[in-house]
Amino acid sequence: MSLDEAMVGPGGVRAVSSRWVVTGELALTTACHLGGEASGATDMALLRDAREGVPLLPGTTLAGALRSHLGDVLGGFGGREVMEVAALFGGDRGDDAGSQSPLVVFDSFGALPKGVTIELRDAVAIDPSKGTAKDHLKYDLELLPPGTTFPLRMELLVGEKAQEERLLGQLAAALDGLADGGIALGARRSRGFGVFTTKGWRARRFDGSSARGWVEWLTSDPLRPIDPTTTSAASARAAVVAAMTRGGLRASLPAPKDQRRDVTAEVALRFSGGLLVRSPAATADAPDAIHLRSGGHAVLPGTSVAGALRTQAMRIARSIPGSREERVQEVVWALFGPLLAEGGDAKPRASKLRVGESTVTARRARATRIRVDRFTQGVAAGALFEEEPLVDAHTKLALEVRDPSDAEVGLLVLLLKDLLSGDVPLGGSVAVGRGGCSGSATLRVKEWPRAVVLTPGSSPPADDLTRVNRAITALAESLRAQQGGDTP
Repeated sequence: MSLDEAMVGPGGVRAVSSRWVVTGELALTTACHLGGEASGATDMALLRDAREGVPLLPGTTLAGALRSHLGDVLGGFGGREVMEVAALFGGDRGDDAGSQSPLVVFDSFGALPKGVTIELRDAVAIDPSKGTAKDHLKYDLELLPPGTTFPLRMELLVGEKAQEERLLGQLAAALDGLADGGIALGARRSRGFGVFTTKGWRARRFDGSSARGWVEWLTSDPLRPIDPTTTSAASARAAVVAAMTRGGLRASLPAPKDQRRDVTAEVALRFSGGLLVRSPAATADAPDAIHLRSGGHAVLPGTSVAGALRTQAMRIARSIPGSREERVQEVVWALFGPLLAEGGDAKPRASKLRVGESTVTARRARATRIRVDRFTQGVAAGALFEEEPLVDAHTKLALEVRDPSDAEVGLLVLLLKDLLSGDVPLGGSVAVGRGGCSGSATLRVKEWPRAVVLTPGSSPPADDLTRVNRAITALAESLRAQQGGDTP
């Protein structure tokens, strides 16, 4: 019997042999943009509940993120969706013959941290050929601050008992992404937005094959079907396994083999000349420009880092002897995503490079600056201003490339080399010496036997160096190839 037949009983009524309720709590660790309708106050407004006016996390958003994560785990990044995904989440869009999803994911109302308001952040589009902001492409967006919490609730309706363990295993594999960082929410996930942690997971099984089970379900609190005094678990998988044990089921949910392939880099950076990612001052006595803060902490946004790396990637690709200009754009766009404003017929595509938003530890130092009139060499009238950059700053960046080619691994290595050597300044005011950094990086490639530590002035072991050089050679060959992939 197929899953579709098992879920539908006589008369077209969905059969329910058991009903599972899973609850937990999600807390943002970085800013998040869950987009709503544009308003006059901001270019990109947050989605709010129409009646309560509070931030809203739609069940469709969470269900889509869970579906995408499960598809990546079972089929690899960008792979074709396997049948097991549709078994849990139903037919894909356009699949009129597909089954209804047995998983119900509820909307969730958010709660801001006490004393904290919604953040408003400015953004600009960067011209990668110049490394400066493009004209007339400044915009602002509303963000949920770190610490915002959302209660989570989902229900799994099992049509036939023989399918129960299978569906629970798929649900646990999908929910694992909420614990291991495989899922982020909202816009600009590849630039560090929407990262979160979860806690307080609970699960309960209602037996749909007995009168007692139906009575328990019908008499349970519709808003809190799980007793809040029930012992919680650190992960959804652990909560489901505990509920299986309480229900007398075989408590075994082996995790599926992870088919994802990625490259990660943990980068420790120190800034010698100060760091300033401009943000408008909040009070009248504050400097004209201060460093960007989120959740009360200074941050280095992933958007700023990715913009600087994209510009440097174009320089690197063009500097390789024999590289073809059309291949330069093709290789860089494959890693960073296309620039749609300049791409003509380029189709939107998410960036394969994911750059986290990181907290910066530093001191603040106020500096007064002037603008010089280039004709008189005197101070321009009205051009005295104050800035408050960070000094003695250091931070840790997290980079990831999903489903990378060998050439993209090579480009990432060269980008890390330039970043660690101070050739890729970050933030603003780089012309006056700010943003220069140095440090070290730990590179992990799934196919390589161990992590490679990259530090300026030192060379990795010979076999690691061979692997690194092989990736760089693949980049050079890719840049020299004809469009279509043939090497001349």
